[in-house]
Amino acid sequence: MFLLGTNDHESVMNEEWLMQMLSSPWILAGGAFSLGFIAFWLLQACGLFLPKQAELVRVAGTEGFDPVHGQKLDALAAEIEKAKVMLEEQQADHEVNEEILDELDGAVKRANGRLKLILNRLNS
Repeated sequence: MFLLGTNDHESVMNEEWLMQMLSSPWILAGGAFSLGFIAFWLLQACGLFLPKQAELVRVAGTEGFDPVHGQKLDALAAEIEKAKVMLEEQQADHEVNEEILDELDGAVKRANGRLKLILNRLNS
């Protein structure tokens, strides 16, 4: 390729550099990212990408209502209530288990004391 003011050797070097740059996957990835970034900002500036807050208010009928996050918050609140009920049930079960373990511990200690008395009488 002949460029004005350059010799053939320099133009060949420039073409090789250009071909190496264009064959790199990083250049394609950077170009795709840049194109997506520009497209996002253009769509957002035109109002085509994200609904405006006024539209959300108009749809919901109440100010500041976000239908997507509102549903998620309701679902989270229901899950928290279920978790609280389960925790209370487990605590009640643990209290019953503690009472049973205390009774069992007392019985084992009494039996151990009786065995020590029997061993002392047998050894003496």
